[in-house]
Amino acid sequence: MTGTEKHGASAPVVWGNVPQRNVNFTGRSELLYRLREQLAAEKDDALVLHALQGYGGVGKTHLAIEYIYRYSTDYDLIWWIPADAQSGLLRSSLAALAPRLDITGIPAGRQEDLIDAVRNALRRGEPYSRWLVVFDNAGEPEELTDLLPRGMGHVLVTSRNHRWKTWAPTLDVDVFMRDESKEFLRRRVPAITDEDAYRLAEELGDLPLALEQAGALMAETAMTVDTYLEELRVAAGKILGQGTSLDYPTSVAAAWSVSLSKIRDGMPSAMELLYRIAHFGPEPISLDLINLGRNVLADSELRRTIKDPYRMSDAVRELGRYALARIDNLRRTLQMHRITQKLIRDELSEETGLAVRHDVHLLLGAADPDRPDDGDVWPQYEQLLPHLTPSKIVECDDLDTRRLMTNMVRYLLVTGAFQECERLIELALTEWEKSSGEDDLHLLIMRRHKANLLLNQGHYSEALAISEDTLRRLRETHGQQHAETLILTNIHGGILRWLGRFGDAFESDQAALAPSKSSFGEDHPNTQRVLSNLALDNTLASDYRAALDLDRESFALRRDYFGTDAHWRVAFTSTAIARDLRLLGRYHEALQEGERVYNIYQDIVRQRIVSETHLEVLNQARELAVARRKAGAFEPAADLARRVYHRYRDAYGAHHTGTLAAAVTLANSQRVVGEYELSATFAEETTARYAAALGERHPFTLGSFVDTAIALRLLKNASRARDLLHDALDGLFAVLGERHHYTVTCATNLASALAELGGGTEAVRLGEKSLSIFQDLLGKDHPHTLACASNLAIDFDALGMRDRAAVLREDVIERLTRTFGSDYPDLLAVGRSERLELDFEPPAV
Repeated sequence: MTGTEKHGASAPVVWGNVPQRNVNFTGRSELLYRLREQLAAEKDDALVLHALQGYGGVGKTHLAIEYIYRYSTDYDLIWWIPADAQSGLLRSSLAALAPRLDITGIPAGRQEDLIDAVRNALRRGEPYSRWLVVFDNAGEPEELTDLLPRGMGHVLVTSRNHRWKTWAPTLDVDVFMRDESKEFLRRRVPAITDEDAYRLAEELGDLPLALEQAGALMAETAMTVDTYLEELRVAAGKILGQGTSLDYPTSVAAAWSVSLSKIRDGMPSAMELLYRIAHFGPEPISLDLINLGRNVLADSELRRTIKDPYRMSDAVRELGRYALARIDNLRRTLQMHRITQKLIRDELSEETGLAVRHDVHLLLGAADPDRPDDGDVWPQYEQLLPHLTPSKIVECDDLDTRRLMTNMVRYLLVTGAFQECERLIELALTEWEKSSGEDDLHLLIMRRHKANLLLNQGHYSEALAISEDTLRRLRETHGQQHAETLILTNIHGGILRWLGRFGDAFESDQAALAPSKSSFGEDHPNTQRVLSNLALDNTLASDYRAALDLDRESFALRRDYFGTDAHWRVAFTSTAIARDLRLLGRYHEALQEGERVYNIYQDIVRQRIVSETHLEVLNQARELAVARRKAGAFEPAADLARRVYHRYRDAYGAHHTGTLAAAVTLANSQRVVGEYELSATFAEETTARYAAALGERHPFTLGSFVDTAIALRLLKNASRARDLLHDALDGLFAVLGERHHYTVTCATNLASALAELGGGTEAVRLGEKSLSIFQDLLGKDHPHTLACASNLAIDFDALGMRDRAAVLREDVIERLTRTFGSDYPDLLAVGRSERLELDFEPPAV
């Protein structure tokens, strides 16, 4: 629309060359508000210049048009100038403003004189002081140096060229937010589903121009989203050249073709770089990664460019100049939109594409820090991760690239990103099992990672099958002492523990210790893991003193190795020490250590080293909830137990063994705060889930029966409690033996149930036997020993053996007072002649 007609009572007097408004304009209110605020805040009489900068197709022009229509009443004159060199209209469009400013007397052929007069009139504010001049799709800033008007008005420039950032305050115009994309598509294709809109926006990278084309094509041809996406996959250039509209008369392919042609003709080395970038993912690419090409790429124009920092800077600058890549000088990264990548890849022959892609594989392989367990390099793995799948690196058989894949999987496993870890494992195994021999080392390493992932996910039988087969192949092909054989042996022990084969796990870990020390060294993290697993084996054998000694040895090694006790790997061992102290009955020490480690983990989470739902973070918090309860802090224990359970369940599901352990802790916490019915129901549900996950005769399933029975007995259902405890005791006796802590705990609770049902004589017999074993197994001062003795004193009283009861009770009171103080809840319960409960808490094995 041109001329001097008014657009309403307060519209500009002069309105020239402004394109029609896009009726489908969506969102971006915040950008518009920021632009208006920034322009209004400027007080410089010399030049008020702002720029909108971004990729081609992100909607810079439409944003400027929308700004004009929304805020036209801020101005008396608005003039639009096509500034791209291709149009040839730059200078003539500015000169055409002269008549609107009442400039006369200059012949029409003297364009430069007209431009000078226009600039002078705008500078003076005559006849309009409130003016806006827009230079749309500008190139180099220098091209406008002698054209930019000065004065009290505003100049707005839209450009792909990132150099405008050094010339003017700049608003970066990016692609749509996903919700904006979906709203945009719904306006264009009203029948589109939310799911299809999401899929389309994802594949088109939320690029407004591409979304408009896709929407127009589907609206005009009734093409489905599935068909469009398939066409995009097989022929991106063709499909992206179709579907223009009045709002976006230029296709995506056409919008980029001019820039690509200029790069191709003007700087071939930049084009070679562009080809490689197109085979990465659409996320930022470190320039340091590209610079590795000087060492790993074959001799070529690109390698010579990379080796010359001046030529490399020129190449990168050229990409930024035409907005073919976004350059972040602060972070030293460059980034290309996925649609641009598709168009560039589409123009390459199959042979050239394979060669270019292999270069990308070599670059990625060279960028591997090769330390996936080291938190200091995790940001590097995080930067590499988005590029693995788009580059199809699994198809490369170069040793460095395969090592990157196995290291990336390990990084994801260690940091708890199980879903992405599983996806990459399956991707690699599917490809490598076709292209490599079944005893290929990297294939076996990937299978080892799969066994470890299944172990962490709670799929123990599947993990065992893979572990056994892979371990056999490693031993036969690479030997017993090979590092990979020893690492998998350690994982294998963990699988055996979770399957309830505690003795087999102990033997496996014990056999791995000496070879690990010999192969890795005594202070190596792999050896430290064997020590930690042996400590856990001793825990499951009820030898808590040996477990504590081993964990302290592991703690010292890890602290010296990592240089601080605040490292997350050291904190893992500190959690084990707190657990050992609790199991030894040293509750206050366990609580103190647990609170200390809890604060360390919270700081680790705040630093984003690991997430708040990492298994080790959650397990430590659960252990602290148990320690609080054992130390008598019932309410804080219950509060923490609730939070931990919900985090486990939400992150890993209700049937994960970590969630089940947290459920046991929560049920026990509910019981001690008097929520007996909740405790009984929750414990019973957890027992059923343990049976489904681990089997009915697994020690943890049987231990969970104990907690259910305690709650039932407190609800006056002693007969059902007795039946559960009888079954659990038979199972524990068969699986673990008579002198195991879990077995004796179950027997002590069974004595309480029998006593309440009138079986006092049998209760005394069972209580005396349990007390003797407890004293030998845990010592006379252990809280479980004292709880058993206190309950036995009640049974003595019931049978009229008052002297024996008094002697036993006095000894219990004296020992509890000495150890825990006069206000300890168990001591107060003993004074009230109440039974003490011995509950079960499963360790994280």
